[in-house]
Amino acid sequence: MNNLGKQNFAEVLEDALARPESFQATMNGLVANLDQENLEMLARQLEQAGVISRQLISSFFIEKLGEKGGDFLSARLDVSRPALFIEAANILGALKYEKAVDRLKIALEKNVAELILPSVKALAMMKPSKKVDDILVNFYFTHEDEVKLFSSIRYLLPRQHTLVHEMLERYRSLNESRRMWVLKFLAETGNDEALRLFSDELDIAPLERGLYCITGLGRIHCPESVAILVKHSKNQEWFLRKRIVEALGHTMQVEAVAPILEMLDDDSVQVRAAAVESLSKVGNLAPDLLLKKLKSSSEHLKVNLIRAMGQLKNEKFLEPLIEELKDRKSLFFTIDSLGDLGFSKAEASLRKLLKDSEWFNRLNALEALAKLNLENIVQIAQECVQDENDMVRNSASRILASRQVSR
Repeated sequence: MNNLGKQNFAEVLEDALARPESFQATMNGLVANLDQENLEMLARQLEQAGVISRQLISSFFIEKLGEKGGDFLSARLDVSRPALFIEAANILGALKYEKAVDRLKIALEKNVAELILPSVKALAMMKPSKKVDDILVNFYFTHEDEVKLFSSIRYLLPRQHTLVHEMLERYRSLNESRRMWVLKFLAETGNDEALRLFSDELDIAPLERGLYCITGLGRIHCPESVAILVKHSKNQEWFLRKRIVEALGHTMQVEAVAPILEMLDDDSVQVRAAAVESLSKVGNLAPDLLLKKLKSSSEHLKVNLIRAMGQLKNEKFLEPLIEELKDRKSLFFTIDSLGDLGFSKAEASLRKLLKDSEWFNRLNALEALAKLNLENIVQIAQECVQDENDMVRNSASRILASRQVSR
């Protein structure tokens, strides 16, 4: 089709959109012959059509029209046509069409609410350049709508390697509120350039700006971030200690294991629970340290350590936990942990507890056995159906029922 008239193209386009599965094939042969009037029809579809049609036309612009489509759409980035602006910005960003940068900047300067995020997203997709970085940093340092600021972070993150340096350079000139927003962005990056700033701000304002710094330090996977976090691990505020022990787990550093172990014995139940969770992330980096602590720990710490060991799925913990079954004070938690650990070698030790004098130990042992994926679990459950306690009998019945369903 060498000569596309207005009516002819409109018919072809309508037919192509009615058959999404063959849209690209239908349109591919028209690329070389599209004139401005034809492109205007495509633009109107971007402005007015349904979601699927807009997606098809967007892909056509991106994959087939390239610079020609970029030239056309860039000239139509008009804030008075917001629907077209949003679609065009997305296409121009995907094309990394740098000639559109100034027009996208204008939309930010005019502060048209619905165009802010599409403009930021498109700019953030452009090739690395100081010009684009300056526009994005200026936006982040001056924009007042906190919802838009928060939402913009996900678009800015892919450019963090250049944006972080610029933000750090200008940080000291910002007011208190804007510093909080910069720290919020930096905390999401995990960029080690922010390490010193996080350390300083955590010293100055641990219960305010420091909370973002704790999150950021957790995402910087290095021994230095662990050392900074440990420095504040004795803070009198339990919620800050909780944030610190969570961050220590996120660092994924062997240096974090020892301080987390210490926090298993914290005065706050919330901190202790967070320490168990963090240890389940990093404990396998130093399993021998956990075993050494198990031998010397107090009852309170031991229980939390046993809980964490079950989550680590490390066979090194199997025999020590079986040995811990002798301690009645921590028995309930040890049984549960052996079930979570998941090794069938625990079967014999757990089966002995099916005769325990305490019904809740029998119940816990049966449920732990059910986690071990044993071939003879049906036989074990059948033996427990006659238990004198109804809770144990009910658990045995549920196990039998679940095995019948799985078959």
